[in-house]
Amino acid sequence: MAHPMVSRSGAPQSALPLIAAVCGAVAVSASLVVTAKAHLLYGNVPWGPLLCVAASAAGAVVGWWWFRLLGFRYRPLTPRIFAVAVVLGAATVWGVHALASEVWKTASQRYTDELGGPGACLAGTPYGEQVASVITVPQRSGHPMEVWPGTVDGSKEPVPTQVLRLTFADNDSRPLAPADDASRELLRAYGCH
Repeated sequence: MAHPMVSRSGAPQSALPLIAAVCGAVAVSASLVVTAKAHLLYGNVPWGPLLCVAASAAGAVVGWWWFRLLGFRYRPLTPRIFAVAVVLGAATVWGVHALASEVWKTASQRYTDELGGPGACLAGTPYGEQVASVITVPQRSGHPMEVWPGTVDGSKEPVPTQVLRLTFADNDSRPLAPADDASRELLRAYGCH
């Protein structure tokens, strides 16, 4: 059995302050992950950092209230409670990161998932993720991304006249679409659209 940690007065410390602090740390870490993946920390959204501060405060308050109702103010702080709180907090942040990575994908992740990755319509072509020579990601939202083919018809270098241009906007859930007529024809030739 784990021994309770004691305060300077010799009484066992309550586990509640530690649990509330872990809840606050988890809330701020998770909010940082979400705001970074959603491009709210940097960019044109001035309230992104405030979201992290508000999430931290809310996490600590909700954690304090919830675990106080569960009786943690009467439970002594033990090394086991400390270890479980830290492990569960880290697992929660990892889970939020995994979920946010699926919701807010980068342009290259979306290209791999929708068109160029294994099993997709461009996978075995010069535009497949493993063969494409250049995949440019737009610097600003609303500009097309470009995929330059690898070797085409035996050439040893990319052929810039056959660039595939796809619409891409940050935080857009619509599938990538051709940005011009040449790209539309190219996708049609490979049976994509």
